[in-house]
Amino acid sequence: MEPGSTLTTVMLSPLVSGVIQLWSDSGARVWTVAEPEALAAVLGRGLVARTSMPDNRFREAGLFDEAGRTLLLQERYTSEEGIRAHTFELMDPIAPETNPWNSLQDFLAEVSLSAAQRGEFWVLELGGWDSPQSPYCFAAVVAGPEAAVSVVETSPVPRGTGVWPDDVPADQSGTSVSGPATEDSVRTASIFAAAAASQWNAAPWDLAVTFGKLPSPDE
Repeated sequence: MEPGSTLTTVMLSPLVSGVIQLWSDSGARVWTVAEPEALAAVLGRGLVARTSMPDNRFREAGLFDEAGRTLLLQERYTSEEGIRAHTFELMDPIAPETNPWNSLQDFLAEVSLSAAQRGEFWVLELGGWDSPQSPYCFAAVVAGPEAAVSVVETSPVPRGTGVWPDDVPADQSGTSVSGPATEDSVRTASIFAAAAASQWNAAPWDLAVTFGKLPSPDE
């Protein structure tokens, strides 16, 4: 970054196949990340600064220097050195070499495990500052009578995915699946989320991940 750079607050999509979408007050644009592995190491892991959403929820956000095509992500927590930041070079979008939906699934598997370890839920939904409440896919690990349970809920009902149940009544607005919470089952929430989102008439980088804090068992 150069002295005098103009920084704009942007909301971030998931990183899929090296591609990310940024939403700002002036609109949205898709970019290819020059070093996607470095960005993947911090995005969606509870490490990046967040912006508030309705209902006490949060999304990761960054600062963007459009002239320099540089994305700056501040860390969520301060250290003895203050607030650290990471910069990433963005380029004009390049057609992905890998299946974006498979990449989204891989991204969400890490998001799901990381969120569970922090006691947070996550929601996959359409991106942007004024995104609608539906469609959505919610995932969390919640306390059960005897053991923790991994829960995934979505609306509208996905049909013919080969993953979600197909016996849901036609007039039902949503559906859910659940099972004992293990590391594998928590990661598997990503498979259900990606399968549901593939029917939303949107690309994977049109989506956003929203986080929220689960209540403690004694609340």
